[in-house]
Amino acid sequence: MFIAEVISKGKRGKSYTSILLRQSYRLGSAVKSKTLAVLTHLPAHVLEAVRRALAQPPNSLSKLADASGDSLRLRQGQSFGALWTVHQLAQHLGIKKALGVTQEADLSYWQVLARVLRPGTSLLAMVRLATTCAAAALLGWHRAFTEDDLYANGSWLEGRHAVIERRLWQARPAPPKDQLFLYDVTSSYLEGDYNALAAWGYNRDHKAGKKQVVVGLLTDSQGEPVSIQVYRGNTSDLKTFGQQVHKIKKELGCEGVTLIGDRGMIRPDQKAVAQKAEFHFVTALTKPQIQKLLADKVLQLELFEEKVHEVLGEDGRRFVLRRNPLRQEELKRAREQKQQALEAALKKANTYLDEHPRAKVPTRRRHLAARLESLKAQNWLKLSVKKQRLVLTLDAPALQAAAQLDGCYVVETDLKTAQADAQTIHDRYKDLAFVERDFRTLKSGHLEFRPWFVCTQDNTQAHALTSMLALKIRRHLERAWWPLEVTVEEGLRQLEELCVMELIHLQSGKVVARQVPEPSARQKQLLDALKLNPPATVPQAKVTVGTRKKINNVRKTLEK
Repeated sequence: MFIAEVISKGKRGKSYTSILLRQSYRLGSAVKSKTLAVLTHLPAHVLEAVRRALAQPPNSLSKLADASGDSLRLRQGQSFGALWTVHQLAQHLGIKKALGVTQEADLSYWQVLARVLRPGTSLLAMVRLATTCAAAALLGWHRAFTEDDLYANGSWLEGRHAVIERRLWQARPAPPKDQLFLYDVTSSYLEGDYNALAAWGYNRDHKAGKKQVVVGLLTDSQGEPVSIQVYRGNTSDLKTFGQQVHKIKKELGCEGVTLIGDRGMIRPDQKAVAQKAEFHFVTALTKPQIQKLLADKVLQLELFEEKVHEVLGEDGRRFVLRRNPLRQEELKRAREQKQQALEAALKKANTYLDEHPRAKVPTRRRHLAARLESLKAQNWLKLSVKKQRLVLTLDAPALQAAAQLDGCYVVETDLKTAQADAQTIHDRYKDLAFVERDFRTLKSGHLEFRPWFVCTQDNTQAHALTSMLALKIRRHLERAWWPLEVTVEEGLRQLEELCVMELIHLQSGKVVARQVPEPSARQKQLLDALKLNPPATVPQAKVTVGTRKKINNVRKTLEK
């Protein structure tokens, strides 16, 4: 750092002298300098103290403060490390470029970064977060905003939804000729009734009495998010499939595509849609479909082994068969536990009948039969009455029939043998676990994109899009920090402790200089894993962001 005096001419030939604190740096072969602070307003004796401190290496704000006596003081400024790290990754992944450079793009970009830093937060909390970290300075905001601006930003973001997804897809490294896409849907329940897409439907969250929305997520073969879409809560999974086929073909411009979906996603109608687009599919058969193929002698029960086997159907379809021994043992153990629970309930019921002569046997039988049905054991455990006592009988042939397909599954595809062998098809279907993991991260894991704090359709779609973009950043953090045995949440909390240090003039209260301190050993590990080196300083913020709604006006007081 050094002090420079710059003389500039104003109107009518009058000259002005500005005293600047600057830092030199090298850009290629050229040496450039940047202004860290304006010192013109400081008294002469303070400027002299600053000059003396700068002349004594190493340069640091603490030496400047010590050399100034009581005129300058060092204080901790806003949090810097976590926000700067997430910002660098978002630029590296092309998210910043995909959103654009307008004021609306800046608002959308902040929503993405805020969702990584503070999961499950509302738009109001996003604005409050901007006041506690160096967001305005780091991101170069030129205009202040409130939570109302973030809410209005949803319509702009949804209008650019397809463009943003396409830009991110095109920014990827050159994809292989044959491309695999994983697709699945989930539901997300709502606390209120005012969301435009809220409806009653099959609730995967098992939240009775709550409306929901349906969310479809399309990823590449590694689970990297490609596209996200929100549907009305009563939309069938099957109806979302055609829209994804159109998106891949028309909007992403992909060819040689294979779509992978679970047994509830790709049915005959969906297969026809994929084939019409000249796409291939990989899916699994339901248990009734497997039983029908066994009855028709297309498949043989002996082929279900731990090792993968393949059967070629007469219509050209390929069936990949396997039995998972771990799953088979798990189902066997579950049936034994159900039988033990029912036998205990039977013993309790008979004891009650013995101790209460006026108790009615049909009533006890009805209660136990309902328990038998709820555990889905009525096919192989038979309940009867003998001499005013309840009796459970194990039907061995029925139990053997029920356990016949334990751990068995069949993967179906129209890919030719030359395109993929049986083991490859099996492994690609198993890759659907990547999408399920992404959904867990979005819903109940790090990002917690529910509850939904928005109501309109545009804002609902925008909320899902910002969550997907945040997911891309989180996945990158998780991969980089995995060898360090640190979670993403732990890493971000540790980086949040890296704050800007400010040198202030006590009399005027103005900031003389700003500097980023040396990271701690753990913080350096986290940054090195991401191949990032923090800058020496942070620029001064040009705007101050604040909320329109004041928190004390909406929260309840603790006093009576």
